[in-house]
Amino acid sequence: MQAASTAVRAFAGPAAGHRTTGTRRISVPSVKLVRLDSCGSRFARGDASTAVHSVVSNGATVFAMRHRNKRHHLSRPSDQRKALVRTLTTELLRHGRIKTTRPKAKAIVEHVDKVITWAKQASKLEGAAMEHKRNLAKSFLYDSDLVSNIFDEAAERYEDRPGGYTRITPTAARKGDNAEMVYIELV
Repeated sequence: MQAASTAVRAFAGPAAGHRTTGTRRISVPSVKLVRLDSCGSRFARGDASTAVHSVVSNGATVFAMRHRNKRHHLSRPSDQRKALVRTLTTELLRHGRIKTTRPKAKAIVEHVDKVITWAKQASKLEGAAMEHKRNLAKSFLYDSDLVSNIFDEAAERYEDRPGGYTRITPTAARKGDNAEMVYIELV
C-alpha cells in the first residue's frame, strides 16, 4: 500500500495552518491533498476505501452528480424558495393573473397545475378520498377559503382540458434591473 501512503499528504512546516497577509496572521485549517495516479481515480479502479471526492460533515463520502435533478432555485435558500412558490401559486389562483419574472412564473406552473388537478380529481371522488385531495391543497395554499372556491369551480372550468392550465405572456422588461417580466394567467 505504498501508493495509498503517498497519495494523501498534508501541508507541513512552519506555515502549516497559517497564512500571512501583511502583518496579520490568519488561521486556516490544514488541507489534505489528494493525488490521483495516471491510470485514473481509485474509485474508477474499484478501490473505494481510499477514494475521496467529497466528504460530508458527518463523515460520509459522497459520489454524486445532479443527474435529472433539475429545479428552479430562484437564487434563494430552500425555505424562502418554497414560501415564494406557495405565495405566488396562492395569488395566481386568487386573482387569475399576476405579473412576475419569467423564472418565477416557470417555477410555479407545475404547482398551479397540481392544485387544479387535485380539484378535478376530488370532483370525481367522494368521502375520505375527496377530503384527502382538499387537505393536500389546504396544506400547500395559504388561504383555505380559496381552496373551497377552487374545488367548487375547477371541475366545470377545466373538465375537458387534460393539463396546461396556465399561459405565460411576455411583457416589457422591468425598469431598474431589466428583468424579463411576464404575465402568468389561468387559461
